[in-house]
Amino acid sequence: MASERITGKPDLVPVLGELEDEQAAALTEQLAGADERIAALAEKLNENGGVGFATDGIVVEQEWSGQAMIKALVENEKRNVGFAAELRPRNFFGDEDNPWQPGRPPMVMATDAWDVAGEVSVRFKTRVGGRPYTIQEQVVELAEKRHESAEEAVAAFVGTCDKLIELALSKPPKVGDWKPDIPESVGAPPIR
Repeated sequence: MASERITGKPDLVPVLGELEDEQAAALTEQLAGADERIAALAEKLNENGGVGFATDGIVVEQEWSGQAMIKALVENEKRNVGFAAELRPRNFFGDEDNPWQPGRPPMVMATDAWDVAGEVSVRFKTRVGGRPYTIQEQVVELAEKRHESAEEAVAAFVGTCDKLIELALSKPPKVGDWKPDIPESVGAPPIR
């Protein structure tokens, strides 16, 4: 997997397709502005009592499979509170009936429509049926929306990042403040 931060002027072609030089520069500038705000968010969360929040900023990520996306992730050092946004080509998940497999040529990402989504997720321990269990839960979903142009998709991604920043600062940066209200033990009590 190759990952390059937007501030390093990565190649946007695998995600957004061929762009005019001016268009690529304008989209990169928008993404770089959001990158600065995402980096500042990690610092602000640590100032507000969070522990070890960090980010790689906004990155262009490409897998061996050919799958490529633009993403942002801010999470704490225990990886139990995270704020994420993704901009993916419409065929990112490929064909369910004929998925990509190692040894095949890399997938070619479609560059005629893109999906943008965001989420806040938490991971916490609870008891299920009397046994300890770790649950990962998406506690806020910024619904996935499809966009028909690279400009619309990047604007939506930047907007999703800004919404995540607003959400992240709306509560203390602790698991207990983000996890859903569920009973301490889910299911039957332990057998004694």
